[in-house]
Amino acid sequence: MELQQEVDTNIRWGLWLSLLTILLMTLLAIFAPVVAPFDPAQMQIGLSNYPPAWYNTPPKVGQPEHVLGTDFFGRDILSHVIHGTRAAMFLALIAIPLSVLIGVGIGITAGLGNRYLEAVFLRFTDIMSAVPSFMFIVIIVFILRGTSIGQVFGGLLTLTLAFALVNWVGLARLVYTSVVRIKQQEFMESARSLGADTTHQIFKHILPHISHLISLWVINNIPAIILMDALLGYIGIQILQVTDGSSFQDLSWGGLILIGRTQLNRNPFILLVPTLCILAISMSFSILGEYLNERLNPQLESNQIV
Repeated sequence: MELQQEVDTNIRWGLWLSLLTILLMTLLAIFAPVVAPFDPAQMQIGLSNYPPAWYNTPPKVGQPEHVLGTDFFGRDILSHVIHGTRAAMFLALIAIPLSVLIGVGIGITAGLGNRYLEAVFLRFTDIMSAVPSFMFIVIIVFILRGTSIGQVFGGLLTLTLAFALVNWVGLARLVYTSVVRIKQQEFMESARSLGADTTHQIFKHILPHISHLISLWVINNIPAIILMDALLGYIGIQILQVTDGSSFQDLSWGGLILIGRTQLNRNPFILLVPTLCILAISMSFSILGEYLNERLNPQLESNQIV
């Protein structure tokens, strides 16, 4: 009994810590222009490659106003890290819900449709699954970044749409398989015999039975989508079309890691801090998802709809 109480206490502490991390990252994403001490794209050549503020060994001594130091062009690293939360949180809180809406809608439609609709759905998703999603995302970004859509939210809307238009496929296949199985159950036949229309079947019978699967999908994909955003930044994929001669890419953690890779000996925090941020937010969403998953399990097992 004492061991179980200790485990429950640790779980609660982990949950609260995860919620606090997610809340902190969300607030940083919303108020990044206010919280960040500098414009992350502001270049100060005279402050090139300065170490963190607490580094006091000549020839270059850390500056108090640059807590994590500067990069080759004198851009403030802390400001870059703070603005990097915008891409990660925007994708986690916007792209994933959009993918859920698209995937669940298409999956249920295909599962309840006729055999021709099912055949089209299966062939299309087979084609989408055969090509790496990363390639589709890069193609969509390059197509949209030069349009008016590509300028919204500093190019983040482009990246969000790219993820949403690609990421739904796996969820749609999962939902489709579940719907095909559920519609053959006795409670569904009873509902249809009592005159339940399609809307009633979806909201009263199907969605309650697949909510657990949707939550699992979200758990696995929020960390994955944050890592994908970091990968795009790391390999130098710009979400904004450069028109003013500036080569400064989107302010993602991956872009900062790319910078830190070349300056590891001068200032390891350029690489370390965004890496820890990615790890913290990914683990926080995973812990929160696992907790919700445990809470949904008993509800799913006891939910006998007739």
